[in-house]
Amino acid sequence: MFADALTLAGAAALIFFLRVVGVALGTVRVLLMNRGLELWSAALGFFEVLVYVVAIGAVVQDLTDVPVLLSYCLGFSVGTIVGIRIERRMALGYVGVRAISVDRAREIADALRAAGFGATLSWGEGRDGRVGIVQTVVARKHAERATAVIHAVDPEAFLVVDEARAVTRGWLPGATGEGPALPRSAPGANTKPRERAAAEGRAQAAESSLSRPSTNR
Repeated sequence: MFADALTLAGAAALIFFLRVVGVALGTVRVLLMNRGLELWSAALGFFEVLVYVVAIGAVVQDLTDVPVLLSYCLGFSVGTIVGIRIERRMALGYVGVRAISVDRAREIADALRAAGFGATLSWGEGRDGRVGIVQTVVARKHAERATAVIHAVDPEAFLVVDEARAVTRGWLPGATGEGPALPRSAPGANTKPRERAAAEGRAQAAESSLSRPSTNR
């Protein structure tokens, strides 16, 4: 009697473990597929199906075995959570970080650049007037550091983090704790210095005109 119960418990534990592994692999595979990583997705798919066949083969032998069925279902739920956490720790791909600040946008852009990130500063019109918009694209593993830099400069900044499906060219260095090791402009930029200086002059003029208070006569 005790030996039968022990055997049943061992079978249920094995099914649970196999199901957790299989679903975790499947969850990571789907997330990697969404990022276009074909080879990784194919490799994980092979092992996912292998584990699934072994687990389902053990379950269908006796569908009246309640402990085994429950362990199979519970393994599916736990495996989903495990797969999401594994993928989160892998931190593959890139994310776009956008910060909207009322009066500290330029400081945010400078702080991001000093931390080793690229930053694009633009201006927009919000409900209460002009706001600054700072945009950067960073590796997912550096997203937390980038948002921490933004919050350190302006805790009230409106922050949006979106997943970047595809990234080409641009300024995508790793974050540093001491400041940028490379120039701010992206390597290989084909804009001539004179044209770039003229563009910066026009941007500064537009910015000063927006910030100049209006007078009513």
